Amino acid sequence: MQRWEVIAVVTGTAALLGASLFVTQQLRDLAAAYPRCLDPTTVTAGCDAYHRAVGRLDMPASLLLQVSWAAPFGTGLVLGVPLVAREIEHRTASLAWTLSRSRVRWLVGRAAFVVLVTVALLAAVAITSELLAAAYAPARHLDSDFTWYGRRGVLLVVRGLVVLGLGISIGAVVGRALPALLVAVFGTVLLFTGISLAMDRWNAAEATARPYGQGESDALALGARIELTDGEVVGDAYLASLENIVIDADGSVYSRFDPDSGLPDRSSLVGRYRELMLPGERYPQVVARESAVGIGAAVLLLLAAGAIVRHRRPGA
Repeated sequence: MQRWEVIAVVTGTAALLGASLFVTQQLRDLAAAYPRCLDPTTVTAGCDAYHRAVGRLDMPASLLLQVSWAAPFGTGLVLGVPLVAREIEHRTASLAWTLSRSRVRWLVGRAAFVVLVTVALLAAVAITSELLAAAYAPARHLDSDFTWYGRRGVLLVVRGLVVLGLGISIGAVVGRALPALLVAVFGTVLLFTGISLAMDRWNAAEATARPYGQGESDALALGARIELTDGEVVGDAYLASLENIVIDADGSVYSRFDPDSGLPDRSSLVGRYRELMLPGERYPQVVARESAVGIGAAVLLLLAAGAIVRHRRPGA
């Protein structure tokens, strides 16, 4: 049905998995050879060689995690957009829809295949990315840590299904593969920007304000607020209304300099920066919440694709 698209995504995924497992094994070998050097918060004698070796693997590991983040978008678009669009573009949809008892049943049969392929491939990427992250940060407990959030784990599968549903829907509307791909890319950016902003607002409502620079490394950073001297908490927009802003190293915010010393004028204290942080222990809940939102969006998009196919004229 989509032989070349499937071959392309399988080949790309296999290359990503192979490279990730290779780097993971190298990091594991280093950890086994230098077990005393795994905690980055402590300075241990004789660990220079370990840190140099890990430093050489830093760029490939970071790059592979970034590719893992992009994998759901590429997989969903490549497999989803041509599913209906190509049939309409090549004018084979009218025959297929005539021979089928139901257009929706025809779509379900085709979509089920690409859904299974997408889930299988991205599940492999999700597992491998978790293994790579664990090997790269062996001292962290990544099941309660927001480090590399969205670049590892089950969210990769969920996001791939959302993009797949969007690609199928847009392909059914546009009816031509290449234009539909361009529209789907733009639609994906808009959709995930909206989801990201909505999730950030949701998470920020449950976050706590920590003093500047004192947030835990496993927490999810959700921006900053300014606590004024009278106790009122405002956003960055408030600072834009002031002519001169000086932020000290401890997070104190001043409105002017002392011209003699060149240092902040201590009498012009406006307030103090507070960073919004969601603690790492909330990682499972946040992942589950975003996964539920993503699955709901994917189901709605697939239902929309069914409705579009059901009412679309093949040659239109």
